[in-house]
Amino acid sequence: MNQPKVYADITFMVNFTMDFMILWATAKLSGTAIVYGRLITASLLGGIYGVAYLFPVMNIWYNLPAKIIFSGILVIVAFRPRGWQEFKKTLICFYGVSFVMAGATIAVSYFLHNNNQGLYFSYWWLLGGILCAFLMGSYGEKYLAQKIIPALLKYQVELHFGNAICRGEGFLDTGNGLRDPLTQCPVVVAEYDLLKECFPDDCKAAIENFRDDHDILQALSKSSWANRLRVIPFSSIGKKNGLMVGLRCDEIVVDPDKINLLYKNLVVGIYLDKLSAKENYQLLIPSEILQKI
Repeated sequence: MNQPKVYADITFMVNFTMDFMILWATAKLSGTAIVYGRLITASLLGGIYGVAYLFPVMNIWYNLPAKIIFSGILVIVAFRPRGWQEFKKTLICFYGVSFVMAGATIAVSYFLHNNNQGLYFSYWWLLGGILCAFLMGSYGEKYLAQKIIPALLKYQVELHFGNAICRGEGFLDTGNGLRDPLTQCPVVVAEYDLLKECFPDDCKAAIENFRDDHDILQALSKSSWANRLRVIPFSSIGKKNGLMVGLRCDEIVVDPDKINLLYKNLVVGIYLDKLSAKENYQLLIPSEILQKI
């Protein structure tokens, strides 16, 4: 049987095009700034690497460790990541796009091939791979930001105040650095609407009858839960030296049905407004709380 001819120029263009689309989609998914000169340079390297495979003397550079190293080089050339964490995130996105794009090209080749001679090269599967990368880059970032990432960062949370239990959806907030000044333990922030069912009447009256933080503090200091009262300093945009009212919680249980992390005597900061405009969660969980996992 005659071996099919493989042309170096076509191999170069196919690899260049595929690498460019993979890198473009990687930038979109990882939120990295796109510099087309760097993407083209990295894609040229990818095209040359693809052509070198045609020469048997170069096969030593195509084992698994060599391919992983070359993938890292492409990511560095295309994106110049700042630090290990950014490099790791970008490389993971690069491999994710590569695997999905490879699956799309194989699927297109399979469905368009009508005989039993196996998979074969076709510009149709090349087009299928390009279309897949384009769709991932165009819509994948939005889908990750709105669906995948929030789902991964949300946990069911139980707050125990005596015999009363409040349950709500917590969102992992890596920027939450609030701490109880007395114990230096992290602070969970929760909406008042979630907490009020666990509060005694005098505490609810103290919070609902006043709007000024100072007045609320004064009223709570005379309530039946005065021993639970905490004042938590914070800084935010437009408010450099703010104070948040907090109440000590007997127990906080994170994701009771799965990881079941239990903490005693943590402070819960009371937020009078909505934490999520779409009401997707009612609590902010500091990342330090999940370090036991």
